[in-house]
Amino acid sequence: YVEPGALYRYVPTYFSDYVTERLRALGVSERPYHMVLNIKEPADKTHNLQLALQGFEKATIQCGHVVFAPTHLEGNVELAQQAGLEIDTHCGGVMVNSELLARSDIYVAGDTASYPDTMLGRRRMQSYDHSYHSGAVAAYNMATGARQAYNHLPVITSSGGPMAMEVVVLGDIDSNVEMYSIAQTDKTANNGGGAGGQNMVPGWEQWEKGIVYYMRNRKVVGAMLLNLSGRTDDVRRMIRSGLTYTHKSGTEEIEELNNAIDLGLVDPTYRHSAARGSGLSRFHTTHD
Repeated sequence: YVEPGALYRYVPTYFSDYVTERLRALGVSERPYHMVLNIKEPADKTHNLQLALQGFEKATIQCGHVVFAPTHLEGNVELAQQAGLEIDTHCGGVMVNSELLARSDIYVAGDTASYPDTMLGRRRMQSYDHSYHSGAVAAYNMATGARQAYNHLPVITSSGGPMAMEVVVLGDIDSNVEMYSIAQTDKTANNGGGAGGQNMVPGWEQWEKGIVYYMRNRKVVGAMLLNLSGRTDDVRRMIRSGLTYTHKSGTEEIEELNNAIDLGLVDPTYRHSAARGSGLSRFHTTHD
């Protein structure tokens, strides 16, 4: 990746550092500050693939397999352009209204739709959850002539496998905005205690579960849940409510966010982080 650490564009620095150390502990060899330029296959197809990398200097890697896992793809709007539909030049995709109409009797759903969100602004989403729910609304409106608005706040989910990190993301997740985390950690890991086995990173507090809030102008615009998927609907309602904090005590704690949702955490740790980085918010519209 081109960033200094894993997930750097999306999470606070301390959590990016933690995830990077977790990957290293599992034997993952990572290449920060590098971008893959091309992948070459030998003509005889009997040898490993060769990856050309660009970092501070060029490098190559020999490997047997490559997994292509992009986090953001451009929408395929070629057919829509030929049909004269309006294209969102800012975030990509076909412009639709809240009913997913691009033009009379023409509906667009899924990854290619640029749609308005009442709380978070116009956006284009890439996730199964969004494709499923937007497709259902478009199909219903097409079949019945109804004018149902698409108001679903979709999620992106990820399973960390051996890292035991189930992640759920809602709204705008971008380290370029203000962030506030509430986490339950295993503090015994700092002195060699704990019972996490290969999931432990010596010298680090282990994140067991928690949440990172993302705020613009003190209003919550997104959240990342770690091993708290059962609170997804609570977070969705909170974002839809437009929760804005006004009070910040003399410590790093923000009372409105501490009390917004019962997360069921034991002895949580609170951290308030300034905006930094260049992340991917879904609408292309402090202290660390």
